[in-house]
Amino acid sequence: MKKNIIYLACTALIMLSLNACKKSDKGGGTKAVFSYVADGFNVNFTNFSRNATSYSWDFGDGSNQTSEKKSPQHVFKSKGDFLVTLTAKNGSTVSTFTDTVSIIGPNIKIDGDFTDWQYVDYAYTNTDLVNGGTLLAVKTFASPTDINFYLEGTPDMQFAIIDMYIDSDNNPNTGFITGQYPAGAGAEYLFEGSLVGGWGSLYVHSGDPVSFSFSPVFDIADVLHYSAIKSVSGKNVIEFSLSKSKLGTLKGAVNVCIVESTSGYAQLGSIPSNNSATSAFLPIKL
Repeated sequence: MKKNIIYLACTALIMLSLNACKKSDKGGGTKAVFSYVADGFNVNFTNFSRNATSYSWDFGDGSNQTSEKKSPQHVFKSKGDFLVTLTAKNGSTVSTFTDTVSIIGPNIKIDGDFTDWQYVDYAYTNTDLVNGGTLLAVKTFASPTDINFYLEGTPDMQFAIIDMYIDSDNNPNTGFITGQYPAGAGAEYLFEGSLVGGWGSLYVHSGDPVSFSFSPVFDIADVLHYSAIKSVSGKNVIEFSLSKSKLGTLKGAVNVCIVESTSGYAQLGSIPSNNSATSAFLPIKL
């Protein structure tokens, strides 16, 4: 009799356990979860949500772009950490999952293959074609070691002479204040040389802000790396990088302008366009 009672009790416990397992497997509930793979600014999301019939994504980057796709793609516009939220629904049941998506930006290589700039927005496009001349548009990206540039120009862009003024302390009132950019200049450094002839130097400014007083500190090979100029869709295109370590102590951003001249130093183009009341250097966030 005692054995029968024990047997019945064990059988009841087993049946309860089996029923509990079946209930858990059948109605596991709606659960939102995702993973991601970042390729520069472009991110592909993979949705691993359970028991959901609809989805809503908030990418947390201030773009106001959302998605209802199960596994969307999203292009972020800057480096940083972004809180991305997935909301998964099944009827009235709602589950949310938030994770930090870290964007470090593209892996720019100065090699004449411009595909790594695909998801980088233009930093500036010239609308003043008179003063802009041969230089049309530029993309920029600051990596931990370099400030990178992707520059588009007309078919006449050759860079027999390039002058790149650099406001390294992010203060337009220090350094050389060139009259070509009355709305904001202040260059502590100037790179001048020829991307055709392969020569040039980085110069540092000293003395009166209105005095063109620059002294060479580094040769072109120490500070600038550049590709050949290529024709792409009717435009001449070049990419180059400027070493951050050669610009002293940087403070969150730099401001630059680029001027192309003939070998006789007659200006052919500038970006941003110069010689107007609103002309100012282009800011680049570091």
